[in-house]
Amino acid sequence: MHAIILAAALAAFPQSSVQTTRAIAVGVCLPFAESGEAPADNIALAGLVQRGGEGEYQTRNGHHIVKLAQSGTVEDGTLRRVCEVQARAGGFRRAREAVAGPLEQAGFAPEPDEPEDWPVWTRGGITATVHQNPGRAAIVRFSYWVVDEEVDSTS
Repeated sequence: MHAIILAAALAAFPQSSVQTTRAIAVGVCLPFAESGEAPADNIALAGLVQRGGEGEYQTRNGHHIVKLAQSGTVEDGTLRRVCEVQARAGGFRRAREAVAGPLEQAGFAPEPDEPEDWPVWTRGGITATVHQNPGRAAIVRFSYWVVDEEVDSTS
């Protein structure tokens, strides 16, 4: 019930690109990277609607496009999950601003040797990045790879 009320409130007041990117990153991408599931309530709260095929979403205004993909298996050591957000509004600086604090609060560590224009945060087998190619949308990408989790747990 609370999710429905919150969704109605969010629909009534337009979110900024930072708020939308944060809602998608924290509510959709992070759970998907961790478990392979993106809660339907979180998808709705982030203002996403189905776009194209399975695992493809966008905001109603088209400013954010989200793709969820999973391949491989744990048994084969090939499991990989990716959530990619094209933030077509706000640009690189705002996309980075949207995710940096919440990631660090969730226990992600920034990688110190990465360039300023391509920050990377890691936790377990999950890597989060933000980048933008000239003339393109800012990309926020969460990926989980079972091999990265295995390497991290042996460190």
